[in-house]
Amino acid sequence: MCRILAFKAKGEPNLEVLKAFLNASKNDVYFKYGSHSDGWGFVAYILRNGKWRVLYYKTSEPIYEDQSFLDYINLLKGDEIYAIFHARKAGKSFLLGVRHNHPYYYRLSTHDAYFVHNGSINRKAFSEPNYPSTDSYLFFLEIIKNYNVKGDFKIAYLEALSALSPYASSLNSALLTFNSQEGPKIFVGYYYNKSRMKEMEEYYKLYRYENYIFSSTVAYYLGKHVEELSFASINEVVG
Repeated sequence: MCRILAFKAKGEPNLEVLKAFLNASKNDVYFKYGSHSDGWGFVAYILRNGKWRVLYYKTSEPIYEDQSFLDYINLLKGDEIYAIFHARKAGKSFLLGVRHNHPYYYRLSTHDAYFVHNGSINRKAFSEPNYPSTDSYLFFLEIIKNYNVKGDFKIAYLEALSALSPYASSLNSALLTFNSQEGPKIFVGYYYNKSRMKEMEEYYKLYRYENYIFSSTVAYYLGKHVEELSFASINEVVG
């Protein structure tokens, strides 16, 4: 189980939100295990002087112990910034390590795609349940398969959300896509299954503050007025 942050910013990101994400990862008041200690990662597309740059980083070190965290935050400066962050608490010990940390990456013929997910999905939901990766990665592959048929990321994402919802504790997730014609886009999926919850319900909720979408514990530490997302929805980060 994990914590998620997705945003679009101009100039530089809101440091209060990033600090709240760090604190939520270190001491999650809604999570029985307390911390998200199995690594973290992020991807960011940065527009500067008319050219896009990408930063992509993953580690199995907890975000609150990683000395690189501030170094990377200091690089997030530009005319536009699109980013998704993820702090992980692994559900299964044999799926530990940087390979299994989020964001996951997939190259399509037209786009680069990155994905983060919080929750668990019964492997019976997938056509290849023994695939040697996490259920989160299999969720990502379902979106990719749907996109190859539909040609629309939002529709592909929504169809995966609908198909997997009976098998999941939570499908809270974020998808960042990029190509040179469209630039970056970020979509956030919001769904949790009350009959399969493993934590208190508040743990699973997603909120929006300005152009930032994040897990409930981030909202707790941010301490500002936030808006809950529409349930069972795909939300684009714009602004």
